[in-house]
Amino acid sequence: MKTAVCIGLALALLSCSKQEAAPSREESAPASAPAPASRASSTAQTAEGQAAEPARVQVQAEAGRKLIRTVDLELAVKDTEKAAEQVQALAASLGGFVSDVSAQRSESLMQYEITLRVPADRLDEALAGLRRLAVRIDREQLSTEDVTDRFVDLSAQVRTLQATEAELRELLAESRERARKVDDVMAIYRELTSIRGQLEQIQGQINALEKLAALSTVHLRVRPDSVAAPIVRGDEWRPLETIRTSLRTLVKLIQNLADIAIVVVIVIVPVVLPIVLLIWLVKRRRKRRQPVPPAPPVETGRRDG
Repeated sequence: MKTAVCIGLALALLSCSKQEAAPSREESAPASAPAPASRASSTAQTAEGQAAEPARVQVQAEAGRKLIRTVDLELAVKDTEKAAEQVQALAASLGGFVSDVSAQRSESLMQYEITLRVPADRLDEALAGLRRLAVRIDREQLSTEDVTDRFVDLSAQVRTLQATEAELRELLAESRERARKVDDVMAIYRELTSIRGQLEQIQGQINALEKLAALSTVHLRVRPDSVAAPIVRGDEWRPLETIRTSLRTLVKLIQNLADIAIVVVIVIVPVVLPIVLLIWLVKRRRKRRQPVPPAPPVETGRRDG
């Protein structure tokens, strides 16, 4: 009897332990190694499938058209230096700025290449102000690039990645609370780091597009008008500079002649002088060995008496 009672109690305890272990296995099932990856991938697919199109429509409605406008303008002006100053003042008055300035002198006159960044809604006003500075407009070209679709696509990708990042953060917090394996936690952390890197890259592209769309670019070339150029400029004739140049040329010529004399004395004379002396001695010896021809007889004439 005692043995039977003990066996019955053991069976009852075993059945109770199995019933308690079953839910614990179900709770610990998400903690297995493939769970984080499958959960993250399912989250990304669900978020991308359900939220991509509504987010695309919403972002496009909020952002409007994203246009990048670029203008190439070439102006002929009376005074290029004064015009360059006026261009910088015009850009500042419109809330823009000058991003690049390049100047070079050609035929005693300055030419400028200036890059302006002005607000997109004030581009027409900027072009009107630049035209007023010119005597003649030699070239004007406007190009517009519509980047709305690209902006919307990038914004939709950001929202999808943000949803995936939030889900991964919850999964990481849950894994830490339940003290799961280090490999499982690190797998979630690596996936979260990859998502964060993609978010930063895409956000950088969005910021660049927003800046390009918010500020239009004007590539301006300012050159002097041939009619407005003076016939004679006061700084063209510089006699003192001519004298200094002539003196430098004279000194250089004297230095070159002195260098030639030094080379002749040190290099040529020691080589040529012995040869010249040898030739002279040989010729002199030959003259001594040659017999001296007798003098012709002197005929004396007789006078006829």
